[in-house]
Amino acid sequence: MFKRRERIFFNSKAERVFYESESDEPTTLAQLEFLKADMRHWVPEKLSPFKGLKVLDLGAGKAPLGTLIARDHAPALAVSFDLGFHRLRSATVWREQYQHLSLVCGDAFALPFKDGAFDYVIANSVLHHLPNVDQAIAEIRRVLHPGGFYIGREPNYDNPAVRFYVFKWLPHTPNEYPLRAQEITDSFHRAGFQCQIKYFWRRWPALRHPIFSAAMSVVAQRL
Repeated sequence: MFKRRERIFFNSKAERVFYESESDEPTTLAQLEFLKADMRHWVPEKLSPFKGLKVLDLGAGKAPLGTLIARDHAPALAVSFDLGFHRLRSATVWREQYQHLSLVCGDAFALPFKDGAFDYVIANSVLHHLPNVDQAIAEIRRVLHPGGFYIGREPNYDNPAVRFYVFKWLPHTPNEYPLRAQEITDSFHRAGFQCQIKYFWRRWPALRHPIFSAAMSVVAQRL
């Protein structure tokens, strides 16, 4: 058993500093294809493609998700949103190629978008970087129109090997914490969503176990 760290403070400076050491090289075609294959495990087929829809890519980093959606799915708009300007700037080469891709820098706890602006919010391993996850999900709800979906991928911290790998082996930001499946579903339910979690491991697709799988697919619909 492990206990969630009791924190509501998000250290935005530490988060930016951690990622500023990254190369400013843009996402490569090979990396986009890797992500495309990975998304098949956590984006339900019935909710894709995103043609003609407005999609917010939350915690976008170098914007590979937004780029992939803009490239392959003809959305009305794909907004890649991240705290770090340094990371987003590397995606300008892709923004110049895809007119429906937009890059926005800002705070996930105070999203600079109108209520109900998006059909989808999609995020790759983001929620466990946000200690006050209830506040973040409240903002996600606000920018989704009724019936809109959140689709996310998160590490499965009920898997002891995943916890060890992330917190003992890999460098990680001060904001990261073990976010369990039940905490995720509880937070979405409190915010007025239906939420479903499915377990997967990209290397072993047949393994869908709540303990032994490495990752979780989170799909929540705003009621």
